[in-house]
Amino acid sequence: MAENNITKIPILGKESIIVGNNITDYIAKDVVSTVKASTYCIITDENVAMYHLENLENLLTKEASALGRRVLSYTIPAGELQKCRDTKAEIEDYLLSNKCTRDTCILALGGGVIGDLSGFVAATFMRGCSVIQIPTTLLAMVDSSIGGKTAIDVPGGKNIIGAFHQPTRIFIDPQYLTTLPLRQFLNGMGEVIKTAAFWSPEDFALLENNVEKILAFARNESQEAANIVQKIIQGAANTKAYVVTHDEKEGGLRGVLNFGHTIGHAIEAILAPVMYHGECISMGMVYEAEIARSMGILKDAAVGRLSRCIQAYGLPISINDPLVDRNTHGKQKEITVDRLMEIMKLDKKNRGTQKRIVIISDIGKLYEEKPTNVDDEVIINVLSPALKVNPVPESQKEEISMKVPGSKSISNRALILASLGQGKCKLQGLLLSDDTQVMLDALQYLGIKYFWEDNGDSLVIEGSNGQLQVPTSEIYLGNAGTASRFLTSVCTLISQAGSNTVLTGNARMKERPIGPLVEALNFNGCDIQFLGKNKSLPISIAHKGSKLQGGTIKLSASVSSQYVSSILMSAPYAQNPVTLELVGDNVVSQPYIDMTITMMKQFGIEVTRETNTNIYHIPAASYTNPETYIIEADATSATYPLAYAAITGSKITVENIGSDSLQGDSEFATKVLQPMGCIVSQTTHTTTVQGPARGQLKAIKIDMETMTDAFLTATVLAAVANGTTEITGISNQRVKECNRIEAMVTELAKFGVKASELEDGIKITGTPITSLKAPVNGVKCYDDHRIAMSFSILSLVVPEQVLIREKRCVEKTWPSWWDTLQNVLKVKLNGYDTSVEELKHLDKEVKVEQKQFIDSSIIIIGMRGVGKTSMGQFAAKFVGKKFVDMDWYFEQELKTTIKEYIPSKGWEQFRIEETRLLKKIIEENPNGLVISCGGGIVETEGGRSVLKQYASQGGIVLHLTRNIKDIVAYLSKDETRPSFAEDITAVWERRKKWFEECSSHEFYIYKDKKITEGRKWWIDVEIDFKRYLEFICANPSKYENKFPGNVYIPPASSYFLSLTYPDLNEAIPILDKASEGSDALELRVDLLANQDDDYVKEQVAILRRYSKLPIIFTVRTDGQGGRFPPTEVDRMFELLENGIKWGCEYVDVEVDVIGKNKEHRIELTKNLVKRKGNCKIIASYHDCSGTALWDPHTVASINTDTTKKGTDNSQKRLLRMRDKYMELLPYGDIIKLIGFAHKLQDNFALYTFVKEIIPSLGLQYKPVIAMNMGQIGQISRALNEFFTPVTHPILPFKAAPGQLSIQEINKIRSCIGLIPPKKYYLFGSPIAYSQSPTIHNTGFEVLGLPHKYELSESEEWTHVKKVVEDGIKDGSFGGASVTIPHKQNVIEHGIVQKVTDAAKAIGAVNTLMVEKDEEGNPIVAGDNTDYLGIKRCIEDRINKLLKPKDKFIGVVVGAGGTARAACYALNQIGVEKLLIWNRTQSKAEELAKIFGAEVVPNLGDCLKTETESNVCYAIVGTVPAAAQTNMNFTEFFDSNKKGVIVEMAYKPRRTPLLNAAVAAKDSQWETTEGVDVLIEQGLEQFIRWTGRIPPKSAISEQVYNRYSE
Repeated sequence: MAENNITKIPILGKESIIVGNNITDYIAKDVVSTVKASTYCIITDENVAMYHLENLENLLTKEASALGRRVLSYTIPAGELQKCRDTKAEIEDYLLSNKCTRDTCILALGGGVIGDLSGFVAATFMRGCSVIQIPTTLLAMVDSSIGGKTAIDVPGGKNIIGAFHQPTRIFIDPQYLTTLPLRQFLNGMGEVIKTAAFWSPEDFALLENNVEKILAFARNESQEAANIVQKIIQGAANTKAYVVTHDEKEGGLRGVLNFGHTIGHAIEAILAPVMYHGECISMGMVYEAEIARSMGILKDAAVGRLSRCIQAYGLPISINDPLVDRNTHGKQKEITVDRLMEIMKLDKKNRGTQKRIVIISDIGKLYEEKPTNVDDEVIINVLSPALKVNPVPESQKEEISMKVPGSKSISNRALILASLGQGKCKLQGLLLSDDTQVMLDALQYLGIKYFWEDNGDSLVIEGSNGQLQVPTSEIYLGNAGTASRFLTSVCTLISQAGSNTVLTGNARMKERPIGPLVEALNFNGCDIQFLGKNKSLPISIAHKGSKLQGGTIKLSASVSSQYVSSILMSAPYAQNPVTLELVGDNVVSQPYIDMTITMMKQFGIEVTRETNTNIYHIPAASYTNPETYIIEADATSATYPLAYAAITGSKITVENIGSDSLQGDSEFATKVLQPMGCIVSQTTHTTTVQGPARGQLKAIKIDMETMTDAFLTATVLAAVANGTTEITGISNQRVKECNRIEAMVTELAKFGVKASELEDGIKITGTPITSLKAPVNGVKCYDDHRIAMSFSILSLVVPEQVLIREKRCVEKTWPSWWDTLQNVLKVKLNGYDTSVEELKHLDKEVKVEQKQFIDSSIIIIGMRGVGKTSMGQFAAKFVGKKFVDMDWYFEQELKTTIKEYIPSKGWEQFRIEETRLLKKIIEENPNGLVISCGGGIVETEGGRSVLKQYASQGGIVLHLTRNIKDIVAYLSKDETRPSFAEDITAVWERRKKWFEECSSHEFYIYKDKKITEGRKWWIDVEIDFKRYLEFICANPSKYENKFPGNVYIPPASSYFLSLTYPDLNEAIPILDKASEGSDALELRVDLLANQDDDYVKEQVAILRRYSKLPIIFTVRTDGQGGRFPPTEVDRMFELLENGIKWGCEYVDVEVDVIGKNKEHRIELTKNLVKRKGNCKIIASYHDCSGTALWDPHTVASINTDTTKKGTDNSQKRLLRMRDKYMELLPYGDIIKLIGFAHKLQDNFALYTFVKEIIPSLGLQYKPVIAMNMGQIGQISRALNEFFTPVTHPILPFKAAPGQLSIQEINKIRSCIGLIPPKKYYLFGSPIAYSQSPTIHNTGFEVLGLPHKYELSESEEWTHVKKVVEDGIKDGSFGGASVTIPHKQNVIEHGIVQKVTDAAKAIGAVNTLMVEKDEEGNPIVAGDNTDYLGIKRCIEDRINKLLKPKDKFIGVVVGAGGTARAACYALNQIGVEKLLIWNRTQSKAEELAKIFGAEVVPNLGDCLKTETESNVCYAIVGTVPAAAQTNMNFTEFFDSNKKGVIVEMAYKPRRTPLLNAAVAAKDSQWETTEGVDVLIEQGLEQFIRWTGRIPPKSAISEQVYNRYSE
């Protein structure tokens, strides 16, 4: 019944559910009048209290106080963790402390947690008191508040302890939803859609047809849909009330409320809480609908409608949905079919090999009024991402008549024409697939209305007569190429002014071309901009109050006929009649153009074509929609069942396509199958094919230009035909969902079929069926529906099962293909889960080596004279790109010099051309270039716009800077360019801000004031720049398992040194020593003497010059333990953004989401995160007040007793670190929480928080820095594992009270058992004088580690084996060094269970390490760090000598065991040629074969093989010093040579090789002693054993001291 705005819904015989908009006043009056209570207690959480508590409390108090009753409120923290015993007890204690009695009424104001918890309190308090449910979330309104279920969570599971306790009232007010976060609203929509899907077709249609209005209400943008929202809530509530009334205690009918829940709950068990209940149920609904379809119960149309509706509301439809990936950050990859089935098995309602699933037979209709028993095999087939196709027995000859889905081409055209036309149009036979779903969704954005009839078999579109609206958000088109091309023209018909329309798609769509279409439309007056690269989506279409002009439009149709169809269909609504002229010789797919023209005529517009030309005339008019339009079958889809007949010898009739078809592919039967040996018969509407005997198909030669999409079907038949088939005319198939021609050649090879590409086609040599083999790792489908369906046909005659991966790609055109194959064509299919462990070992041939650097081009800007050309050339060589100087490009394009151009044309015209050419080169070369711009490119708005747009798309615009005085000095000598007309410093001051706003990155060329410019200084600059480029240009995947600077994620420990100098010049002398053992350096910007940009960027440059460690850029405010003014928020974020631009690997951001100006600060934080690139954000919070608690269950309350007026009973609420963690989580790659320890137990609470509380949240893992300040809190620094901030005794002061050194922390860890002592050994003989104990024991001592390294001398391998095995058994063995005679013994005698690739290539092991196998058991792994010692020594020195254009040659002197490590090292470095000399030439030749080297017969010729002068050498000497005495190194070291020499012999320190190098005339040789290599390889061992960066300077000092002894 209705009462004004109020609707009452009966449940269990009482009108307890009350629905209405803005009914808070009504709630207060109704509660007090109907529930006689002495006390009304509102239970809510902090989030809801902020918006709704005060109003309800005031209104309730007003009504209650008049009757002498009191009102209390109790506020708890928000979140699922509060639904526990502790919080229930706290609420009960609060009620008791306020002397509440059994006549108390509890009001649950909140979502599901509050409703469940408060209801359970009411069920048990004083053996039961009244409860009122006031749900504030959509999910609670339509689900949890209705039915009387109450519960709490316990460690044993969710909702395990609870009771049925029916609420006295349930008040549902949709206005509460206006303060609900959008994602929470959509979460509730999952349950709303669920209820309509199984119960009410009317409500479902309401949901389908009002998406935009409902979403506008959800975003609090419009109240237009308030009544609609109320209606859909009433519908869902009515349904649940009816079901609960007829089955209160879950006897049978109530089970239908679980539609989508059987599978959805299993998904939720894995992905919660990062995926919400409604989101998981949405996925479950689609999977369970697909199960109904596979059982033959539900039509494909209904599955499509359900999927479309769910997606329209921003909910996921599968575990591979982008929304799932975005929210779980890849956690969905943990979902396997076996795991889902195992979780479902735990449901007590399921039995054996069947699961109980709610099955619908149509939208709004149940198959049974209870869950249905479904076999596990059916469920597995649906859930599996892949399928195994079983061969069809030769005896199986089917005779089948069937229909195939509607034509994709005709469906998409019909949707466009009907939407643009006048009147309603009923479309029958519409293809329901991903592509048409995308088109329908897009048309809704443009204001088109439609509804379904005939049980979802017909779609009625209400034509707009060309009156389209500006969409409210960007339109995502997935991989729907047809939609992208058609809609590009359609959107130019929007005549109203408004914001731009953005069309975008998935990664593949961003590669598919659309350039010719956009260029043609722009030439006709449209304004369409490419927002990405490759002249593909995304694009932005401007709406300025006018539409497509019309007149003559010239278009290239050599790539796609869809460009032509796009303009043809939109042309009638242009401002003027259109003449479309197709230019170029080759118009592809003419039948599709003819199809478009025919369909336009069917909708009332006649296109005329000039005779023997490609010129078309389209009148300005409107389409007249036919009342009904029947869409014929998809001709390409029909080829698959017809091919089934051909390959198996069966007889198939397709009932809905024949000789009258509009589609070129309809000729497949007569032009392909008939010549191949099939018997074909056709009527106007049917096609029948009888295949020949198995194995008797004939090869053909055919031009398939008129049916290009069908070539894949023909190709798989040709694979088993007798002879060689050639298919031509299909060049456009290279730019479809993938390069289809290449893909078919690749995949056929896996079956043992030989195929090759032709210029515009493919050649296939048929293979006998008995010789076919199943691809070892299955068929890769390239996310292409045509490939999947084609190879499923070939699989029918392969002697064994064939795995088809990516089975869901068929949803693009035939979603029920696999059901058809199994149920209609009688092919046995088995689900296969490719997400299990075997996936790790799939095709090596399809694995692509990860690129080191990003592909996109780099633009360099900066003042003239800053070094853009030389640095650009250096950058291009380093990152593997081509260098282009824009001055050179300008002169090449305009055929003149700049010196000639400016005097004749002037600076203004020069700037215009400069901007045009920059835009041109970027568009034509989005990848592969380093572009150096002239200094004045920023002088014009046009130039700045080009640069800013490129940077906004993720491109690198790199600003090179240096001290302006140095630039002035340099330019005063430069006569190659016209001089400035004004003072250079003034020019810099004008351009400085422009450079900053246009650039995404900035590199400052640092020059120590004590150093003069020259080659040595520039080498240091290049080394700095190389490190900078290596970071900012790195492929982001590089940092998936490690953080920048090779910082490992826990449990490996890491540290950063907090620098406290006001000027880092003071730190240079002690930087190496102070940072020993640290993984990063923290630059405390707030502690610097000056926070100006120029000063700070120089400080960053100093750190980059004098340390290899990554930089943590921190601006700590006063109040968070720093000195930066907290009021200067904008300036702080400017500095942080600069930290990213300057290439700092980490930026510490104080995240504040609850303070003053929080919206502004959140926006600043989001923008910073968006621009971070490879930089990692440390989201930090420091509790300097000492009030934050690590225990999340500590609760303080807000109490309000209305009977004690004027008394403030509110208690101070303590801050919980769990809440801060949740606040920081969306913004940080690393979370930093700093508390204060008042007592020792606070440290253990912190440890519990990190180890137990955070994992229990089930959120994406992110490393946590968690510590307590204060003297007592020092132990927490030892408990912290990741990035512990440390100090060093030689620093002037600590960055924070209580900071410890690394040595102090490790000693504490050792004492409390966190670092168990390990033993390390040197195995070999003789080893008495080894330096290894000095290296490692020094490192252990300096870092405070409890380990010991000792000699274990023996020539017997059995001794080594015993020591290792005993140490593994008792856990004491940490690792070992291995020298002669055991380097091969440890491999041959099974002492190591694993050998690294390096050790295998070198043929020797010098390092033993302890690792874990897949079961977690310790194993011994063998590595070789000798080559790394060589590699490091060369890399540290070669940069001083190697120039960009130098040829880099490696030379190895000797061919013994050490020479193998040298060869391997030089190849790893990347020498262009490797030379080997050895006294015994045969040994050198053996080594050369292994490592791809050349043998030099004479020692003196090693440096004479190259005729060029620009050669740089890396020489490794591996001959013992004693054997060098007879070697003629004078002849070896010819004059005028340069390079690095690494000597492996270390007794004596200066060998004949090194001495000869020093004595060489007119040469530049950087020499390395053998002891240096020894130290470097030892440092590598130290890292492998401890996971720590060794203290190199301390170790080197001790080794050299001992060496001299």
